[in-house]
Parts: sequence; structure tokens; C-alpha cells
Amino acid sequence: MGLAGGAPELFGGGRLRYFWIWARLGSMSLQSQLTYPLGSLGFFIGKLIRLFFFFAFVIAIFQHTETLAGYTLVETALFFLTFNVVDIVAQIFFRGIYSARRVVTDGDFDFYLIQPCSPLFRMVLSYLDFLDIAIIIPVLAMIGLVFARLPQGLGWERYVLYILLTANGVGIGLAIHVFVAGLAVRTQELENTIWIYRDMMFMGKFPADIYGPAARAALTFVVPIAVMTTFPAKALLGLLSPAWTLYSFALCGALMGSALWYWRDCVRHYTSSSS
Repeated sequence: MGLAGGAPELFGGGRLRYFWIWARLGSMSLQSQLTYPLGSLGFFIGKLIRLFFFFAFVIAIFQHTETLAGYTLVETALFFLTFNVVDIVAQIFFRGIYSARRVVTDGDFDFYLIQPCSPLFRMVLSYLDFLDIAIIIPVLAMIGLVFARLPQGLGWERYVLYILLTANGVGIGLAIHVFVAGLAVRTQELENTIWIYRDMMFMGKFPADIYGPAARAALTFVVPIAVMTTFPAKALLGLLSPAWTLYSFALCGALMGSALWYWRDCVRHYTSSSS
């Protein structure tokens, strides 16, 4: 018999109360990062340098070819920046998953279960990464520059669909993080799982069209990185069919439902780290 009573979900009720809890956790995260300002500054500069060098890498490629899998430099930049938005937003809000194993093995998860707050909320949203908040600002600015370089007359509905599919990609990322949180509770292991996801996520920097059929199928149906990062950009360019659009939203709903079911099942069978 697990320690949890009821069915824990991301928000267990009283969303305004959860907002204040999240704000307090965010304040604690900021204080933690400001404790080591030099180290935080180093990480921030490192993230900017990585972003700069990848753009330099892409530009170097286009010095020897006019297109990449049929996409121009501006269109390729759109794919890369869309990947960054989805990835950075997930890193900003879901960073708490990276300490999930420690929370379980140290016994802190036992306290999560008896507190008047969803343990899943605490597990996933316990840490707010302000360094990535600072990084996403120039990324959004660069997306604005790319939008200005795209052909005129794309239509406002394409931009709306792009935003919706980008948010849908973040939702898929949340579902994957919930699966990983459940796995941490069930097995008390995490590192390999989350880093496999991170390694595969990096494949979303480029449009999925550059990969072979097997890799494209894996990135679309197994670990849907392409759905998260490639589909929004293709929708904006008018290259995504209505069927694939519906598949994207349906996949997000199915994954979220399955992730919450798996989380509840893992918590139901949890017997505390000391038993």
C-alpha cells in the first residue's frame, strides 16, 4: 500500500494557491542562483557562446550549399530557434525533475505526499531556472528577425498555428518529464533516462527531414522530438498537412493522459525510501 491518498495530479485544486507556491519556489531558486553569482554568470555566458557557435556552424554549412534538405538559411534558423524555444521553456519550468532521484532517495518525497500540495507539482515545478529565462529573451528576438525575413503574406493563421504547435511541443515535453518523475518514484533511478531524452532532444536542432526514414519515424512516433520542434516551423512555412496537425495535438493529449496515469500508478505502489 503506497503512502499517497487520492490521485495526485499536477494541480490538485486551488490554482491560485499553487501559483503562490510556485512563486515562492521560484524566489528560493533565484536566491540559490544568486548565492554563487560568478558561477551563474559563467553558465549564462556559456549558454550564449553555445548559441553563437551553433549559428556560426549553420552559416558555415550554407557557405558550401544553398539549401539544407531543401530549406534556406532563414528557414533552417527558424527550425533551430523553434527547438530552442521548446527546449528552453521546458528547462525553465521542469528543471525540478533533475533532482527527482535525490528527492526520492533522501526521503523528501515522503514529506511531499503528506503536504497539502500535489507531489507531482512539487517534483516537476520545484525549481525555476532564471538563467534560461535570460537566454530565451535573445532567442525570441532572433525569432522576430527570422519572421521579418520570411515571405510576406503568410497569413496570421499560420502564426497562430505556429504558436499553438510550439505550446503543444512544450506540453509533450511536460508529459515526458512526468513519465521520468514516475520512473524515479518507481525505480529510484533517473540520470540515464533523462539524459537519453536530452541527447535525443538535441536532434531537434535541425529539421527532421535531414535524417533517414528510420530516424524520422523514431523522432515522430517513438520519442516525438520532431513533433515538438519540427512541426511548428513546418506549419508556419505551410508544409504541415492538417492530418499531421491533428496528430500533434492528439499525441500531446494521449501522452499527458498516459503520463498522469503512470504517475498515479507509481505513487500508488510507492512504500517510502525507508521501507
